[in-house]
Amino acid sequence: MNFHRNKNMILSPTMLASKRLEMQDRGGVNWLIDLFISEFPNYLQELQLAIDIKDGDELYLAAHKFKGACSSMGADDLVETCKQLEILGKNNNLAEASMVIKEVPKKIELLIAALEQDKLDYPEE
Repeated sequence: MNFHRNKNMILSPTMLASKRLEMQDRGGVNWLIDLFISEFPNYLQELQLAIDIKDGDELYLAAHKFKGACSSMGADDLVETCKQLEILGKNNNLAEASMVIKEVPKKIELLIAALEQDKLDYPEE
């Protein structure tokens, strides 16, 4: 399955391959993928709460935290969205942030599909 969209990639195959090598002596990476997926609702809730309470600093922190998690798993498209939300948070531009955050659930859905496909492509014992 091809998960490329224009120049943005939903999931970096090289990053995930690197993570698989790194984690092979620690039970593989599929458990980490499952943990990452299970945390999506929390990340999304933190982002939305920051916008709801109109707190740019909280938005920056929530986006920064989510960006780190996404980066470590090679979720390039969401990393770019988080960078955008960080900037909007720093500038306290919550109106635009509320528009950007509407894209996040669909991007998460696409990322979950890519991660689940990767788990099927590389089953672990």
